This record gives sequence, C-alpha cells and structure tokens, in this order.
Amino acid sequence: MISNYYTLRFLATVLDNVLRGSEIEEVFCQAKNELLISFRADGERRCLTVSCEPSMNYAFLRSQINRAKKNSVDVFRILWGKTIQEVSIQPADRELVIHCSGDVRLLIRMFGSKANVLLIDDQYAVMDSFLNAKALRGTLLSDGGEARSQRKWTRADFQAQLRSIGTILLPAALKKLLPLFNTTLIREACHRSGVNEHKVVAELNEEGIEKLFASCETILKEFEESPKARIYSPSGLPPTLSIISFEHLGDANVEMFDSIHDAIRVFVGKSRKQKSLLQEKESLLHFLTQGTERAERTLQKMEQETEALQRAMQYERLGKLLMANLMELQKGMKEVELEDVFSHDRATALIKLDQKLTPAQNAEHYFNKAKKARAGAEEKLEHQEDVRERWETMRELLDRVSDVQTYDQLAEFTANAGEQLKKLGYKGLPSEAREKREEAPFRIFTVTGGFQVWVGKNSENNDLLTLKYERQNDLWFHARGSSGSHVVLRIGTGKGEPSRRALEETAGIAAFYSKMKNAKHVPVAMTERKYVRKPRGAPAGTVTIEREKLFFVNPKLPGEASQEPAS
Repeated sequence: MISNYYTLRFLATVLDNVLRGSEIEEVFCQAKNELLISFRADGERRCLTVSCEPSMNYAFLRSQINRAKKNSVDVFRILWGKTIQEVSIQPADRELVIHCSGDVRLLIRMFGSKANVLLIDDQYAVMDSFLNAKALRGTLLSDGGEARSQRKWTRADFQAQLRSIGTILLPAALKKLLPLFNTTLIREACHRSGVNEHKVVAELNEEGIEKLFASCETILKEFEESPKARIYSPSGLPPTLSIISFEHLGDANVEMFDSIHDAIRVFVGKSRKQKSLLQEKESLLHFLTQGTERAERTLQKMEQETEALQRAMQYERLGKLLMANLMELQKGMKEVELEDVFSHDRATALIKLDQKLTPAQNAEHYFNKAKKARAGAEEKLEHQEDVRERWETMRELLDRVSDVQTYDQLAEFTANAGEQLKKLGYKGLPSEAREKREEAPFRIFTVTGGFQVWVGKNSENNDLLTLKYERQNDLWFHARGSSGSHVVLRIGTGKGEPSRRALEETAGIAAFYSKMKNAKHVPVAMTERKYVRKPRGAPAGTVTIEREKLFFVNPKLPGEASQEPAS
C-alpha cells in the first residue's frame, strides 16, 4: 500500500500543502536509487526522499539532512532555485507531479522495478532522468493515466459487469472493474462483505454481489473523507501501511500517525527490519538444517562402525576359544563345537575351520580378522557421543528458531543460544567488536522510536564516546555555550529514522547533563558525528563542529526514556 494510487494521492495533497511556494535548494543522490530534494520555505529546510529501489518505492518528507562531502552527485541542476507551484498526482496513475516555475516538472514514477524520476518540459518531453538518463532524454511522453481511470459504477452496472465476466476468480474480476484496487484492497472488500475471495464469480449470489459492491463503495468513501496513516504489524508477517482501516487485519498490532511522512518513514524501517529478520532466520535455518543432516549421516556411518566393532569382538572370542582348546583340535577339521567359557550361560559355539591350517593357525586367522574389523572403528567411535550431542543440540535449536516470528524473538533467541551457536561454528552472530561496543561504559537511554542515546560521563569519557565508539552518521548533541556531556543518538537502533520528537528528547538529555541543567530553553547544537572534530592538542572533551542545527529545549529526561544497558 505504500505506493498504491490512493496512498500517493493523499501524499500528493499533503506535499502540496507543505511545499507549495517553497524554493528548491539542491537535488542530489548519495545512495543507490535514492534521490534527495532539498527545499526552503519560511526559513525552514526540508528534504523529500524518493526511493526508486525496485523492491520498495516510496517518497516522504523529512527534516533537512546534511549532504555528504564524498560520494554525493548533483542531479537536475536546472531545478536549483526554482519555486514549487503545485504538487499533484497523475489521474489514476502512481505518478506524483511537482510543478515548478519555468514550465518544468518532476515526475516521480512509483512503477516498481521501473520506478524513476523524470524532468520534463511543458510539452512532456524528457529533459533529464534520474535513472537511465541517456536512453530517456528527448523522449516525448504521453499522459497514459486516463487509460487506467476507474469508472464510477452504479449497483446495477457493477452487478451486470461482474456477471458478464464469467468463470474467473473473484480477485481477477474485481481488478477488471476496479483497476486501482490492489490485492490488499480486494481482500479487504471481500472480508467486509463476507464473500470468500477464493470463489469463482459465477458462484456468487445476488446478495453476495450487493454486499461486495457496498464494501467497495465504503472503502472508496473512506479514502475520500477520512484518510489517516496507520501501520498494521501482524505477528510473523510483513507490516502493512494504510490510510484507511483494514478489518481483515483486525488481530494485528496497529500504530496511528498524525503525519503520513512519519508513517512512511517508520514503515520503511519496519520493512527493512522484517527483511533483515527473514534473512537472518533463513541463514540460521540453513545452517542448522545442514548441520543436522550432516550429523545424522555421520551417526549412520558410526552405526556401521559399531557393527564392525561387534564383529571384531566376536572374531577375537572365537580365536580365544580355539587357543584354549588346542589340545582337542586337529588339522583337517572343517568345524568344531566348543563350550563358550566366555559367555554367561556357557553356551556352545560352532566354529568354522580351514582344513589346510593347524589349530593354532586357525586361531591366528580369527585374531587377524578381528584386528582388520577393529581397524579405525574404535578411533571413529570415540567421537560418537560428541556427534550425537551435536545432533541433538542442532535439532533442539532448529525447532526453536522455526518458531521465531519477530525480530525481538530472534534477538532473544540469539542472545540465549549464542554460546551454543558459536560452539557449533555459526558465523552469523554479532562480532566481538560489536559486542564490545554494546558494553560501552556510558549512560544509555531510549527515546521515541526505540533509538538508543549514549551519554558521556566526564571529559575523557566524552572523547571516548565521540572519537572511538560512534559511527559517522550518528547524531551528536551538546549544550551550546556550556560545558556538559557529549550525547549521541545512534542511528539504526530504532524504527526507521528518528522523528522530531526523538531529536528534541535527545536534546533535552544533552541540556540535562550540562551546566545549564537548571535553566529553561537551553540551546542545544546537533550535527552528524562526521562533522565533529577534535583539534590537535585540545583538552579532553573539547571538539569543534560544523553544519549544526539548534534546538531550544527544557533540560529533562523524557518520560518514556529509561536508562538501560546497551543493546
């Protein structure tokens, strides 16, 4: 639903309200398939992030991000300095249009694997393109949106058209009548009407068709009258973003958002986390399944070795019986039946003999057979218990990881079974360097969105935090004009990207751990870690920063922030 027409139509309306009249500062790319458009309006800077990644197309507005000094490329220089006149959506198509001064437009096409951003003139000719520029420059586009426009059906027409379609499955038939409905919306319409989505159209009765029409009409009305962003997170399944309620996901956890941009940002983070979960779980399942099968094959081979060892013991027993009865035996005998003095019940044993050999040579023959059968078996069987223990451990872990449905469950599993997995040779666990980072000697807090905030305890500890432990894109905070702790919000530890509230809470922590703790409206500077430098020879805890952004906050620890161990 993130790139569904109705979601994009709502997004276009929100973007138009925010961006109309703003000036484009720059357009650039610093990550594969991601375009960043920086705007300024009323002194405030914002950035539209557009992803043309085939697996997930999205666009959302965020606070201005700092451009990297390296590995960043200018795009659409002709747009720099132009004013946004309107943001709209192509009729019945997944294509956002940003109308700019100078009769130029940006087309943001959310077309899956063919997603792109095109710069066009007033004649719809492609002036430039974010992706595949050489092939697309000069292309004359046509407005294909009307071809997919969704007809406004009456109840009678809907019923007649559905009946005329014939014997195809209901979702395919509804797609013909309502081309802007995707699979999720069709499932919701069927759920609300109580109609089985797996039915063939010809199997529907009059009442079923009427209920189906009514549910489709209700869904369309909700898109028009009461869109509100939300994310459904069904247990063990990927999250779903929507701007209307989904009754078929009634059992799922739901988060409501005042901003569609925050919802998309969090959804992208959740989806990436879910993808990471599936990849990590698949890696674990593969390792444990392969390991279990190898251990089973080894145990089967060891069973054969056990049989060989048992044969060796039998041969040796027969050789000993012959040696104990040499005086009763003669050369040329085919067999002999002797009392088995080595058995508990003193049963008799029938022993085959080689007529060409003496009794002593026959005994030696059985000793040689015992030696040959025993060769290598005992050495291999020494590890049988180890292999069996490994097999049982892998089977138990395989059952446990198969039940994992969420990232938190996976994290709990790897934490509890980490030592076992290491002994088994699994290489996918966090490295020792990462574990060392997670045991960092700082104050640790959690702010909105689940992001960790690390706080230095003194000047030397500040240096350690800023210069040794933190990553280049982490956000660095410090009370401006006052001594205090270095405070770092760790990107990647929470859902998606940090919200404005998370940033303000972090700034409040920085103000709290400064000399201005008892003041009000403390100025706190924020910048990315890569813009923090320590001058040569400067005292401990002293740094210089660039590209700072100021927050004015009350010094406090946020209500939901709690000090906890790093994770």
